[in-house]
Amino acid sequence: MSTEVHLPQNFPYPIKITSLDVKPSSPVQRGTRLLSYSFQYQPPIPGSRPELRFGTWDCSLEGTVDAWKVRVGDEITLQRAKAKPVVIISEPCKHGVQVGGLCGLCGKDMTTYDYTGFSDASRASIQMTHSAFGPTVSLEEAQRIERETAERLLKARKLSLIVDLDQTIVHATVDPTVGEWIAEGEAWEARQDKKAEAATSSTNSDSESDDTDEDEDECNPNWRALKDVRKFQLGPEAFGVPLHRNPLRFKGKQRHIENQGCMYYIKPRPGSQDFLRQLSRNYEMHVYTMGTRAYAEEVCAAIDPDGAIFGGRILSRDESESLTQKSLQRLFPCDTSMVVIIDDRADVWEWSPNLIKVIPYDFFVGIGDINSAFLPKIEPLAPPGYKNPQSKAPPSSDLPALSPPSYTQPEERERAEQESKAMLTQNSLALEAQVEERPLAKKQEELQTVSNESGRTTDLNAPSDAPSSEKVQERDASPRKALLKNDDTELNRVGNLLGEVHREFYASYDSDRTEERERHHTGISKPYDVTQIIPQMRRRTLQGVHILFSSVIPLDTRPETTEIWKVAHLFGGQCYTELSGHITHLVAAKNGTAKVDAARKRGGIKIVWLSWFTNSVAFWQRQEETPYLLDDPTPSAASLSPNLDPHQISSDPEPDADDWDVEPAVEKSALELTDIDWNDINDEVEAAMNESDDEDDTRSRRGSVRSGIATDDEDAIMDESRSQDSVNVTPRPNRKRPRSVTSSERSNASEQQDIMRSPLAKRKKLAAGRTGMSKLKEAFTAEEIAGASHLGSRSSSLQQPTPPSGTPSPINEDDEEEDDFLARELEEWG
Repeated sequence: MSTEVHLPQNFPYPIKITSLDVKPSSPVQRGTRLLSYSFQYQPPIPGSRPELRFGTWDCSLEGTVDAWKVRVGDEITLQRAKAKPVVIISEPCKHGVQVGGLCGLCGKDMTTYDYTGFSDASRASIQMTHSAFGPTVSLEEAQRIERETAERLLKARKLSLIVDLDQTIVHATVDPTVGEWIAEGEAWEARQDKKAEAATSSTNSDSESDDTDEDEDECNPNWRALKDVRKFQLGPEAFGVPLHRNPLRFKGKQRHIENQGCMYYIKPRPGSQDFLRQLSRNYEMHVYTMGTRAYAEEVCAAIDPDGAIFGGRILSRDESESLTQKSLQRLFPCDTSMVVIIDDRADVWEWSPNLIKVIPYDFFVGIGDINSAFLPKIEPLAPPGYKNPQSKAPPSSDLPALSPPSYTQPEERERAEQESKAMLTQNSLALEAQVEERPLAKKQEELQTVSNESGRTTDLNAPSDAPSSEKVQERDASPRKALLKNDDTELNRVGNLLGEVHREFYASYDSDRTEERERHHTGISKPYDVTQIIPQMRRRTLQGVHILFSSVIPLDTRPETTEIWKVAHLFGGQCYTELSGHITHLVAAKNGTAKVDAARKRGGIKIVWLSWFTNSVAFWQRQEETPYLLDDPTPSAASLSPNLDPHQISSDPEPDADDWDVEPAVEKSALELTDIDWNDINDEVEAAMNESDDEDDTRSRRGSVRSGIATDDEDAIMDESRSQDSVNVTPRPNRKRPRSVTSSERSNASEQQDIMRSPLAKRKKLAAGRTGMSKLKEAFTAEEIAGASHLGSRSSSLQQPTPPSGTPSPINEDDEEEDDFLARELEEWG
């Protein structure tokens, strides 16, 4: 078996071949000198001249030299050393298969290490089996194995399918409540069987009593969904880490877990048996789970008891050596063109083009994935920097990437071990919390409480002639509600997608089968490739859809870097940041945004909720937009925010508008005086007027002393004006239209207009109407108010008492001296 040998990459390139020390057909051993070379050495001293130095290359293999690919005098660079071999050596064994440090073909020890720096163990570092202690193979051997596997599958017209377990095919929990519900349901069925047997041999009277007992015997509402639940127990070693970390927690049941282990309850997804049986005709299935090896074997024994579906092809976290990622190259290191994945998590696969994402199965409400509690609960819609991986075989230089990462430094190895232990500890604590806290029992109790409260509300609202004691008994006897539902249909959709992938693959294979030889020599990639078919199916989901997001992407984030933007492109959509004529769908997280309003005004754009996008991606099918449309607010509905002009900086009306000073019309109502206590009002007004009169007298005396000109009548006019202003509590607008003239005032309309529009006339009118006693103290009736048509008629209808002695007489409006004095005063004030 010939082996092409390349020069080591750590040589001081460029080098020049000075001699070939072994002739063709000569045997060689480890350490035999093969060739000598020269190179230019540059001393580290600045300004020094390069020195010519020489080196040798010793053989690291055992065999016979077949041919040299270089000659003496050839200059070899690093690029040439990587691209072309320098010698071909025939080996008796290439050690391509190794098991436990020994060659699986010749039995030689592969752990020896010498000065050449080459170990035979590195020649077979690829794990392709489902066991952590299985054989490792070389890249050449891996390519041969996959080529044979592909030929076998093509003959059987099958593909390879990697199946995840938790929340994809099954759902698991360790909550003891499930076991109690199952025991309760089994006991109920046993009682029913006994009653059925007794009914066949009992008398009619006994049968009636049995019917009464049957009515009182209520079955657990969750029993129907729990009938196909499987259970098994794993020892404490299945947790992966010691459980006794905190002696203060879980003192009772924690002791039982440490000694006896934990009971697992497995619920197969509805239709899983038919799903797996039908897929086994078109797929060769492998299990890949984040659970332990013991857990995976027990689950497969429950859903595939005879091993006809998976056939022992199980890969767990114990073999994958990773707790956060799943590697497709772990099982198929060279060619993934015939491999399909179904999993409920896309992030652990880095959105591989081979993946068909499954909607998570959440039968045990709120439990989640019991084997991945350390993973983030919210997975990203797309990985950062997503790229389509190639299905071609990796070159030999990329071989170390196929194996688990090697930690060269002891610190790195120790840190990785500590992180793994921390994640396993977190997962074990989550299991312990389920056992101790019993979340399903709490959720069942909450559901029943809500049901009872709604029943009480219905009983209170519904009329009934039954006594209250009978109502209480009926409410207490209300049936229990089922927490667990058996209505999942996701596997039907996944089965259809897998069937479509299989049909398209072999349709392409059959049509291009005649051109396979030519394509193999030209290097053209084969068209029947799963990594091309599945992305094409994804892109059909949103093909032709041009999306604008609103209130979905944060404002301080570049849209192109977000997960939802990448997923939209992954499923065939086109995304934009501004509203334009290309937009077909506006995906919004809330209503009333600027983009939503602008799109609604533009028309022709389907404005949908974000759930339309997420459901279309989840189901790989564009959803009908009608149920997801945002409701168009009706014009009559009250708006939550004012509809502002974009050029208006304030929500207040424009001050220059024609009707800004028009007071709103007040609806006239009937006069209601029966509820008013006029005595209290008269007392308050009288007290206020007396206090005002005292202040007015004081101001009047001081004003007479200061001016020496103003008369008592003038002070009375000013005081009366202040008094009227002080008791007037109704605010007046700054600007008011003239009061309309009533029918009784039309006879002297011209005179009244001048009086009402002149400030001096207003003061004169107030002074003329003063009699020494406020008119607010006068009594009048409701009939007089209703009969009055204006203020002047009301004043004339009121009976004025005789002014007391010493009261100043009214001032004559025609007094020119008063007019001159007031005019001068107003001019001085103005």
